[in-house]
Amino acid sequence: WINPRGRVYPTTLGITCSNITFVGTGKDKTTILGGFSVYNQKNITFTQMTVINTTDSCSGISIENAQVELMDVVFNNCSHAGLIIPHSSSSETTVVAKRCKFANSEYGAVLRRLRSSPLSFSAKFSNCLFQGNTYDGIRVSGKATIHLHGEATKIDTNGNNGIFAQVHAKVIIHLPSHHNTLYNNGRDRKTETGGTITNVED
Repeated sequence: WINPRGRVYPTTLGITCSNITFVGTGKDKTTILGGFSVYNQKNITFTQMTVINTTDSCSGISIENAQVELMDVVFNNCSHAGLIIPHSSSSETTVVAKRCKFANSEYGAVLRRLRSSPLSFSAKFSNCLFQGNTYDGIRVSGKATIHLHGEATKIDTNGNNGIFAQVHAKVIIHLPSHHNTLYNNGRDRKTETGGTITNVED
């Protein structure tokens, strides 16, 4: 994959068509040694696989100006992040992840949107795990809203922060405050520059 800014990622596959589903045979059976980039595409689905991208500064999946669904996918031991949504200002990005694991990378998920962008993005994680990452389980900034759902949601043993929300980003945890969602992180919750992390009960 060559990103829009001209950088080459030799172990990342660029997805060049919309309406594609990648189906593995199970998280313990199908392993992708490399990563994916979804740029300017819609209706892309990944399911039943493990993704490991150890190439320097690379991530398991990069999503920009796209609509992506992840179901039963493990992103493990990626050099940078399991999931990254980089700065973008041209289109809206939507991500839905169900029963996924983002573990043992520098970051579990990094989601950024320029505050000056006219558009926002949203990501919904249901019953997902963010565990054992060097820095943050979830790091989000800018004009972004992240929703966390499901009793099985766990954000634990991340080195710096479980969740770090900054520059007016919003993280909404759809679980009661007494639910054991965040634990054993360097710091469970960190906010700055107008970022918020809120529990709500649906």
